[in-house]
Amino acid sequence: MDSPLWKLAARRAHLDSGNLLRSLTDVINKVQGGINLGQGVCDMDTPAPLVQGAVTSIQGGDRQLYTPYAGLPELRTKVAQKLREWNGLPVQMENVAITTGSSGAFFASGTALLEPGDEVILFEPFYPYHWSNLKLMGAVPKSVRLVGDELALDVAALKKAITGKTRAIVVNTPANPSGKVFTRAELEAIANVVDGTSVLVFTDEVYEHMCFDGRKHVSPGAVPGLVDRTLTIGGYSKTFSITGWRIGYVAGNQATIDAIGRVFDQINVCAPRPLQRGVQRALEQLPASFYHELEKAYEKKRDRFCAALAKAGFRFRKPEGAYYVMADYRDVYGDLDSYDAVLAMIEKVRVNGVPGKVFHADPHGVRTIRFQFAVTPPVLEEVCQRFENS
Repeated sequence: MDSPLWKLAARRAHLDSGNLLRSLTDVINKVQGGINLGQGVCDMDTPAPLVQGAVTSIQGGDRQLYTPYAGLPELRTKVAQKLREWNGLPVQMENVAITTGSSGAFFASGTALLEPGDEVILFEPFYPYHWSNLKLMGAVPKSVRLVGDELALDVAALKKAITGKTRAIVVNTPANPSGKVFTRAELEAIANVVDGTSVLVFTDEVYEHMCFDGRKHVSPGAVPGLVDRTLTIGGYSKTFSITGWRIGYVAGNQATIDAIGRVFDQINVCAPRPLQRGVQRALEQLPASFYHELEKAYEKKRDRFCAALAKAGFRFRKPEGAYYVMADYRDVYGDLDSYDAVLAMIEKVRVNGVPGKVFHADPHGVRTIRFQFAVTPPVLEEVCQRFENS
């Protein structure tokens, strides 16, 4: 007789195909001198105030108990202040819930607001965890491709994609994997499209402090027409180089945030208290110059890495933000499947990336690799030299 444990829920069946990002990380980790430019682990130094705040909490500054499910009031207050001053959002502490990373915020928000069968629109190329999470929730993800070399919003395609079943649109800006930064005009166009509907907007703004060439991050939730329908999702994994800490947040209407917080309580109870304290300390102590210098440092990394990729024969659109480059490899590795192209690259230069097909609803004919450049300057220089000398 088969074990009852062998009968798995159908809604998670899409995960059986595996995770190419993680599997190729395993491959590169076994290569002597291999460098991982696949998973965006953000291998940088963590600002001292974060570490000090967490250590102080662990060593006796706090009793090591659960926090309220919506997070420490002091951290929620600082996040709300940041969202008012930097993002222009009309929020107070009560409008913010702290979560286990922006991914935890996205999952709790969708679980609280989406019914099985609801359609949710993603802009393609999309972050694959958004796609797979929506399917786990029982929602139906639909993609709308960004068009042209500029990856511009296709307003007509967006209008066509919206049906009576559409419940939400996901806006990821700056975007993973493309590096696109949505303009205010594009966000205003989205507002016009959804005007008069009950369509929500879920954002993912975790790369907000990485906009290049003078661009400015615009939060959808601060755009007229989107204010009352947007859930603003962010986190500190990328800004503070703490991808393993998992501290994020969601902000919006107070009653909705309370409902999301109650769902999050069922999933995780709360985010880790000491790590919340660390982020609180950083928000209290780091000056505005920290964020400006971070942006400049990443722009410099982008320019160095893109120059090396171009010299090696890759074709790409220079990212406007975040720390990824989506590059066409056909002039380097030929018309291979993107997974095979990554394996060929590992063999040739001992560097990996993410097959571009995972960022598309229809992977047929996708011939790109996504690289991340959130590594230390010596590692980045080694990578660049390998490509330039290949």
